[in-house]
Amino acid sequence: MSKIPSKSHFLSTLLACSLPLAMASTCLTASQSILTPGDEAARHHLQVLADQDLIKELNTTWPLVSKDLSTQLSQIDTTGLTPTQSRSVNFLLNQLATDANSHLQTQYGTSRQELRGFSNDFRENGELRIALGSQKVPLAAQIEFSAVDNPTDGKSLRLDRSYLSVDWSDWQVGIGQIDRWWGPGWQSSAILSNNARPSPGIFLSRNTSRKTDLPILRHLGPWSFTAFANQLEGDRHIPHAKLLGTRFTFKPSPSLEIGLSRAAQWGGEGRPESLGSLVDLLLGHDNVGDDDIALDGSNEPGNQLGGFDWRWSGHLGDQPFAFYGQLIGEDESGGLPSRKIGLFGIETPVVTDWTHGHLYLEASDTTMDFIDDQMYNSTYNHHIYRSGYRYHGQPIGASTDNDSRLLTVGGFHELGTQQSMTWKALYASLNRDGVQANNTIAPTHIQTAMLSAEFNRKLTENTSVGVHASHMLNDIAPGTGLSKSSIQLVMTVFN
Repeated sequence: MSKIPSKSHFLSTLLACSLPLAMASTCLTASQSILTPGDEAARHHLQVLADQDLIKELNTTWPLVSKDLSTQLSQIDTTGLTPTQSRSVNFLLNQLATDANSHLQTQYGTSRQELRGFSNDFRENGELRIALGSQKVPLAAQIEFSAVDNPTDGKSLRLDRSYLSVDWSDWQVGIGQIDRWWGPGWQSSAILSNNARPSPGIFLSRNTSRKTDLPILRHLGPWSFTAFANQLEGDRHIPHAKLLGTRFTFKPSPSLEIGLSRAAQWGGEGRPESLGSLVDLLLGHDNVGDDDIALDGSNEPGNQLGGFDWRWSGHLGDQPFAFYGQLIGEDESGGLPSRKIGLFGIETPVVTDWTHGHLYLEASDTTMDFIDDQMYNSTYNHHIYRSGYRYHGQPIGASTDNDSRLLTVGGFHELGTQQSMTWKALYASLNRDGVQANNTIAPTHIQTAMLSAEFNRKLTENTSVGVHASHMLNDIAPGTGLSKSSIQLVMTVFN
């Protein structure tokens, strides 16, 4: 385990790293071929245009391919747009141009953020990030260096969010460590979120969402597909287990987007990694007692999660809104997900003379079979992969970990053209049965509420600053990692 650096060491590392790398960034033409989760403003404007069928972009699977989005935006006839639509088009075009630049970003606070959602892409109480990239069709690359203060996993230097990819026809193939967010939730994803650090691996994604004339697919409308095979860490119960994932999304109508997701832990030291084992995993032949799977689990292929989600948009009078949900099975029965966890939410855009944003209300429950029998101590846990569905000790799905309920009301608001605000009020009932069972946040049953707000302001064309503050209304038991109050300062400088 790496030595945890002191604050003075972190500041010296910041200075030592930032100056030469910032100088080097001026020598590169940076470009992103993907949009990673974390940008609530971009997501809001995407949904405004998609809900009005001005673009066919599918926006419940992150990262998004920026090339496809750029093409769709350039094809919009801007002459008949409303002011709201024009603002969303212009914002996204400017954002894509800004994201194509290398940048230096630093964040420091009193403690690390917990109960993270879509917009919370900082995981530690101090981070310095320097991203350099280049694109020369069909190749694209980004290298992001991170120096971290007081890391929870002991890794003070990281290459998270770095990748190399190549476009081939309608597909993108790459290697890297990419943040992902699967599902329509703003605060949680039951199967794959940016709560844990991204693990390294290879990926394949469709780089366009346009519909095709292929049999079956032509009836589904715009569609996308992504798959990855990642390597988990060595210091876990089954060292170097693999994390596999696939997701297929489609939009049979402009108002409905459906996603089908599947993730699995497979292989690792001492576990079968044969082709037959992989085939059994893919076909769902992985339950003890099924076919040739031994009762002692010695040849059980892996630990799987799978399910579906949806986002349906409509109107109540003149007010647009969307209803969304996600159901993920921690087990399989009859070829379908069973023992489900999930979330439900409703959201609406808010557009006035002084603000452009959205509001949402979301409820999630990570108790297995939360609708019926409520089975505890099983979600994100497994009798073979005893480190659980986690990476470096953090849940790969919802940040609340297992057996927890979370109710969130939140909003994002642009205040003019130079500043924005994000806010959330959360009520959490964590580890509801009070048994430790590897819950990474709460060793006992804890009920709490949290208020958080983030304010960002653009100082110049190339510089922005932000402040994020949160406060827990109740005391948290020692050792949980949840501080009662915290504040973080963020500064971003684009080349």
